[in-house]
Parts: sequence; C-alpha cells; structure tokens
Amino acid sequence: MVRFRSSIHLLLAAVLVGGLFIAGCSGPRSAGTDAGLPEAFPEHSVGQIHQLIEGQSDTLSSFRARARMTVRSPRQSGSFNAEVRQSRQDSLWMRMSRFGFEGARVLITRDSFFVHNRLENQVMVGTVDEAQSLLAAPVTAEEAFTNMLGLLSPSPDVNWKVGADSLNYFLTSPSGRETYTIDPVRWRVVRYARTAENGDLLEERLFTDFKVIDGVSIPQRVIFRNRPEEAMAMLTYESMDLDPENLSFDFDVPSGTPRVFLPASSP
Repeated sequence: MVRFRSSIHLLLAAVLVGGLFIAGCSGPRSAGTDAGLPEAFPEHSVGQIHQLIEGQSDTLSSFRARARMTVRSPRQSGSFNAEVRQSRQDSLWMRMSRFGFEGARVLITRDSFFVHNRLENQVMVGTVDEAQSLLAAPVTAEEAFTNMLGLLSPSPDVNWKVGADSLNYFLTSPSGRETYTIDPVRWRVVRYARTAENGDLLEERLFTDFKVIDGVSIPQRVIFRNRPEEAMAMLTYESMDLDPENLSFDFDVPSGTPRVFLPASSP
C-alpha cells in the first residue's frame, strides 16, 4: 500500500523535474505506420525540421488540463490526480489530489516557485534558479510549457547530425550525447535521450498517444525517466483546453503556514 504522505515529496520532485516536466516524447512509430510520410523524407535539413516542428505550435500561449500522474522509484511509488494550468510566458500551476483529497499545490512563476504541502502544513519557497540548480532540470516557464505539451524542438543553433530510418528522423549532437527522435508525419519529437560520456543512458523523455486538439498534435502521455535514480514520472492527460479564457493561478495559503526555504534562499 502506497502512503500518500510518504510519497508526496517524490511527486513534488517529479513535478519540478518534469517541467516540470517533465518532458517528454513519444516512442518512434513502428513498421506499418508510415502512411502520410512527406514527399521530401528523408532529405529535410535541420533548419526545415526545426521550422516544421515550431510552425504547428508557436501561437499557443496557455493550456488547462486534467491528468493522472504516476511516479515510480526504488523508494516509493504512487498515482495521483493532477489539475494543470499554464501560461507560456508566465506561470505554471498544479493541484494534486488522491481519493478526492488535495495534497499539494505548486506554483512556478518567472523567477520563483512555491509548493504548498497541505499534508505537512508547510510551504516550500525558492527561486527558479535555485530549483534548477537543486534539481538539474529546466523549470523556466517556456521550457516547462514545451515539455508539458510535447512541443520541444532541437535548437537551431546546434550543428546536429541528421539521420533517418524508414519512419523517423534522428538528430544527434556533435558530442553524440543528445539525440532527438522526430516523427515526420506529426512533426513532433517523440523521444529525447541524453547519455554520459561512456554511453550510459542518463535521461529519457517519451511522448505517446498523440491527439489533434484545435489543429495541434499533442501527446496524451508524457514520460520522464531518470536512469541513474531508476525513477519514472508519467503524466496521462484526461482532458485539455488550449488557450482557454480566464485562466487563474490561485495559491491561497492559510495565514501562519510555516515556510521552508531552499538553500541560499532567505525570508
């Protein structure tokens, strides 16, 4: 039996790592699913690939969703309901609950983040820079937005090596340590992988179960894996609205709730 109280810290860490998060991709398509391959495949340049990915999503500014989050590690595992709201240039808000009971709220702004742990009656406070240093993961608004919606794209400033099989493109960094797998039918990154110098896999992000919402292809499942820690966080969307009106980020905390500051933070 997974205890909600003991697994809440793992959940909050997964939230911040993902994007939190979380970030992700979908697995490469398998043989037999090649319908709709573009005529120019596999001769697209890096610049063309980047433009085709960005062109489908660069006008999106916000979203609201309900999802199921699953977290697994050698120490603890658990599943939770999550309500997510985000503005691309501003804030990420999440409310997490289980069996109808709210356990925590998370708010990440341009320069700060706050976690209200209702189970332990405390608020964790820190800057985005401190959170990123602590977690070694991107938590800025733009990076979180693209990871949550599976809209990440290889940087056009990197001299990527382009490869392809019969169904997908593979963009590999000059060091060979980063690889993006790209579906040229959806023009979406479906897998991101980062390895150590010795080739061991450090991080993997997977995006699966794509669905077209308001003309944009969005993964309905995002998976983040940290191989050294043997940890996994999976977000499965149940409903989603793109660019909703009247998006709110309420973060009311009862007066007198103790605050816990990250190292290097000050009240």
